[in-house]
Amino acid sequence: MEGASLPLPDVHLWSEQRTVDDWTAAAFRERIRREGAPHHLAKYNRGVYEFAVDVLDDPALAAAAPDASADRRSRYQAAEQQLAFMMTALDRELGEAETGRLIRMVLHTEQGALFSIAVTPKNYVLGIVFGVAAAEEGGAPPSLPRVALVRDADVVVSELGNALRDRMGLPRQNPGGWLTLSPEPEDAGTDEPAAGTGRLSSPHRWGAESACTDRMAALLNPAELIYMALVRDGRVVEETDLWSHERVVETWLPEDDPESRRSYYRRLAGECGLYARQLGQIARLAMRGRMLRIVLDVEQGAIYHYRLGPTEYLVGVTLNQKRVSQADEKIGDLAAELSGEMFRTQW
Repeated sequence: MEGASLPLPDVHLWSEQRTVDDWTAAAFRERIRREGAPHHLAKYNRGVYEFAVDVLDDPALAAAAPDASADRRSRYQAAEQQLAFMMTALDRELGEAETGRLIRMVLHTEQGALFSIAVTPKNYVLGIVFGVAAAEEGGAPPSLPRVALVRDADVVVSELGNALRDRMGLPRQNPGGWLTLSPEPEDAGTDEPAAGTGRLSSPHRWGAESACTDRMAALLNPAELIYMALVRDGRVVEETDLWSHERVVETWLPEDDPESRRSYYRRLAGECGLYARQLGQIARLAMRGRMLRIVLDVEQGAIYHYRLGPTEYLVGVTLNQKRVSQADEKIGDLAAELSGEMFRTQW
C-alpha cells in the first residue's frame, strides 16, 4: 500500500528548539518511515536549522551503509546547513536565466545522495539517503537517474515539500516533474518547425565535431532537452542546442535571442565544474565517494551535471518542468554509455 509505514525502529527527533510544530514533526516522521524514504530528513528556515528526524539507530542500516551512523549526526547537520546555504546562493546565480527560482537540488554520489527542496525562498526540506548508489566495485557505471535508492528518496522529499506548501495555502510545485511524470499528448512536441517560419530545426553545433556531438544532438527535442555540452578542463569542447528552434524561441521575451542564450549556457556549463567541487565538499561531510550527478531544478526546467572523468563532464538543460525526469534519464543513459566505454577501454 502506497505511503504505508514500515516496521522501522523509533524515529529519532533532534531539535535545539524547545518545541517543534506537532503537525510538521508528524509529517516528517511519517515520510521517513515510508518505503524508499531517505534515512535523514531536516527542516531549515532562513538560517535556522529547526529540527531533524532520522532512522540511524537501525543496526541493519549501519551494516548496509557504513557512512550511516547515529554517531555522525552532527556531520549530517553540518552538510545540510551548508547545502541550504548553497541552495540560496545558486538560486541567485541562476536568476540571470529568468527560468524561475531554484526549487530542487540533488547531489548524487557513489555512496548515496543529498537533497534540498525549496518550500518557499530560504525555507528548505533537506534529506540524505545512504547506500551504494552506483555500480558495485569493478562494475560498469549505471544510468544514475534510474537508481531506485536515490530516485525513491528524491520523490519522498519532493512530496514532503509540497505537503508543507499545501499547509501554508500555497500551490504545489513540480520538483523533478514527479507530478506530471507521464508524458501528456500536447507535450510530445516535434523536432520540425511550422512550415514557412524560416526557423532552424536542426541542432546548432559548436566546438570539436565528434561522435559524442552526434549522440548529444540525437537526444535534443524542443519539448524536452534543449542543450547539451561536453566540458573538459573547465572549457566547453563540444556543444549542441536547439536555441534557434521555433518552439523554443516563441517562449522568450522579445529582447531575447538564440545567441545570447547560447552564450549564457556555454558559460554556465564551464562554471559547473566549480559548483561541482563546492557541492562535492559538502557531500563529503555526510558520505564518502565522488560526486557523480548534480541536478539544479528550477521552476522552468533543470540543469544537469554528469561526471565522466576527473576533468570531464556532461551538462544538459531542459526548459520543460513537466519533463525534468525524462530529460534527466536521457542524459544519464548517455553518461552511462560514455563512462562504460571509458571503463571497458581501461580494462
